[in-house]
Amino acid sequence: MLAGGAAAQSPDKAAGAKKNLIKLAPLGWIHGQLPFSVESRVGYERVVSGRSSIMGSYSYLSTNYPFNFIGSAALSATITSALLANGHGHVAWTDVETRTRGHRFQLQYKRYLTKRKSAPEGFYLSPHYSYTTATYRSEVKDLDIRFSINTTNHNYNLLFGFQEILGRHFVVDVFTGLGYRNKTEKTYDKHGAYTGTQNKEIPLKVSSGLNIGWAF
Repeated sequence: MLAGGAAAQSPDKAAGAKKNLIKLAPLGWIHGQLPFSVESRVGYERVVSGRSSIMGSYSYLSTNYPFNFIGSAALSATITSALLANGHGHVAWTDVETRTRGHRFQLQYKRYLTKRKSAPEGFYLSPHYSYTTATYRSEVKDLDIRFSINTTNHNYNLLFGFQEILGRHFVVDVFTGLGYRNKTEKTYDKHGAYTGTQNKEIPLKVSSGLNIGWAF
């Protein structure tokens, strides 16, 4: 009886079951969570039961040069137009440069829902938290104007996703969800003196993403 019960267990739950996953976020290299940034992220997921896992990740945020060029060009055009409108006829164009540096930390619990599969595969629900801190440094070169913006962003989300192990090890994880964010921006002049705080963004947000990785 005991031997028969053991033999009846699915192959997934035998010694070959995957409990550890290392993940990357390829879309973060195109555009990060914050404006004018790209995100280099590595995450680790650990299965803790047949239906659940926990995951944490770290991201380094840096300048998104293509989007930075577009945004800087638009801002340069706006500043130049304003200067011309106020009688500064000698200003034909002013170059604006923005650089971004920061960090992001994430933590989530994943509850897998697909009955015919065990964690870490199938549909899942996931309460998720992330904390981001970043600094933007901008310079209007022709006018010797420099300032910085320090941004902090707390995100609380409920995510719905699907994760699959393709072949023996390759992992694909897609997700979407709704959440609440608390974002604060503090501005400083070129001497580092504090000049103000902004909290303008809508707190409700939609999240979506793609992770790929290796299971073992």
